[in-house]
Amino acid sequence: MVEGPGCTLNGEKIRARIRKGQTIKEIKGSLANSTTKPGGSPFHSLHGVQYSGVETLGKELFMYFGLKALRVHFGMNGSLRINPTVLKERSGQSQKPALEIHLTNDTVCFFDTTVEIRWTEDCEQRVRSSSHLDVCSPTFSMPRSEEAVRAQGGRMLCDVLLDQSVMPGVGNIIKNEALFDSGLHPAVKVQQLTDKQIHHLVKMTRDFTLLFYKCRKSGSPLHRHYKVYKRPQCGQCSHVITACRLGDHGRMTYFCERCQRGDPSGLDVSMLPVRNSLIGWVYREQPEECVGKKEEEDWICEVCTLINPPECAACDACLTARPKVHTEANNPGSSPYPSDLIKYPCTAFKKPDQDLKLNWRSAFGTSTLVFSDLTPNNNNNNQLKPLNSPRSAHLNSTAQGSHKHNICQGTSSPNYASGGWDKHDAAAGYSAGENSHPSKKMRIDNGTPNSRVPTATAAAAASLSSSVPPCPSAPCCSTHSRPAALRVVHKHGENKGRIFYTCSLPPETKCNFFEWADSYFPFCHHGKRCLMRTVLKLGPNNGRNFYTCSLIKGKQCDFFQWAVNAPGC
Repeated sequence: MVEGPGCTLNGEKIRARIRKGQTIKEIKGSLANSTTKPGGSPFHSLHGVQYSGVETLGKELFMYFGLKALRVHFGMNGSLRINPTVLKERSGQSQKPALEIHLTNDTVCFFDTTVEIRWTEDCEQRVRSSSHLDVCSPTFSMPRSEEAVRAQGGRMLCDVLLDQSVMPGVGNIIKNEALFDSGLHPAVKVQQLTDKQIHHLVKMTRDFTLLFYKCRKSGSPLHRHYKVYKRPQCGQCSHVITACRLGDHGRMTYFCERCQRGDPSGLDVSMLPVRNSLIGWVYREQPEECVGKKEEEDWICEVCTLINPPECAACDACLTARPKVHTEANNPGSSPYPSDLIKYPCTAFKKPDQDLKLNWRSAFGTSTLVFSDLTPNNNNNNQLKPLNSPRSAHLNSTAQGSHKHNICQGTSSPNYASGGWDKHDAAAGYSAGENSHPSKKMRIDNGTPNSRVPTATAAAAASLSSSVPPCPSAPCCSTHSRPAALRVVHKHGENKGRIFYTCSLPPETKCNFFEWADSYFPFCHHGKRCLMRTVLKLGPNNGRNFYTCSLIKGKQCDFFQWAVNAPGC
């Protein structure tokens, strides 16, 4: 789901790159709940109208064209492109945008979105009246938000946070992490909370939203800050995470039964572990050591493109002076947040512990290559190897002409929503990577293929992520002799939902290895191969995998069997 921070960034892109006053030359696409006659264009009333601005509210984006406006909702996987050159999908086929706007000098394309035509006056009034509740807005008001939450009375917190009329912009990621930071169980009702606990909940929601925004804008990986969302174990106490469908709409919910209390009566918010607080940082009350300035980053020479360390006032190669750091004026229309980077573990500006320098002879003279290991060094077991180790010998051979890349299937956190984790196996001592992410497809492997940490996954529901890491017993592909990746069939047909093994390398280098991973799954009463799913209801069996009929609801038989020793169990 494209949550509030993502929608805010999309609005900033349009605001920064699309000049106002341009006229619509052509507009193509489809409208939600359109009543246009076949052959007619639902956008005929917008042709020739000037573009006058863009605003965002929560997960909604409004583009204004005279008296009318386009309301865009990005849904689960929505995106936009400005002046795209080639519209291609990964498969190479042309990708058709849901909305394509051709202005005088620019083109804006929206993909996987729903579009509606509304009156500009109504949209502007809605933005003005609700902007103080928008967790992504610079005009966000804590007292007004607390009042809106307090008015929900007997509703569960997991439903209140996702209610866009109460806290616009909050999505499932923000909901789960904010509830964890607040120490509250998702099923707790608002009427059980004190005023201090409500204030702390709103503050934690706002804090994580701003962290979400900064990570997305700077390209820093947000998943490294997850404590419970799609994690097998709690990031605070390492207890097994409970995953279930909770609330009025059955949204996936992740929480730690040890850190999040079901009875908030004895909860003291001052004793809760906190992340780096962002409220004071955002409003620039005082400078903090956890904020990195632009002057502390590596800089690129404009003449020879050499990357220089931050302490260098001139380029080491051509002696060109370091360009002055551009300081943006406080323009309320550009961005509601400052451009400084927070020094979280994934964005810390520090020199690597050890560098390997090699001399390289070229036509222009002798250059020095610097090989830096940026692997996080969290404990003594991850210390860098000395320069006389086999690893440095490998780097020397690489510098002399051997360009072999050691790429492997990336480790990733099991996805509860996809049935990829067995809670009971986690209790037996499974340890997941601290900074793993379920959607990672590959990474650079600094060790041998046998040194990778196996990850536990399983394919079950249709919501399974497109890339599932290998389980400990995964077969090796015949060409590369690497553990195969466990994936799921998403294509509609009789095999939809089945799991299989395939080569774990990227598409451009992978071989044709294929093997069904469910060959020993039992058959249901229809004689068809069963699917493996995961229990998402709260109770003693939460997280367990089981076999069931592969047909759709209404046609399924009553076959049921617990899964034992299956891939990913």
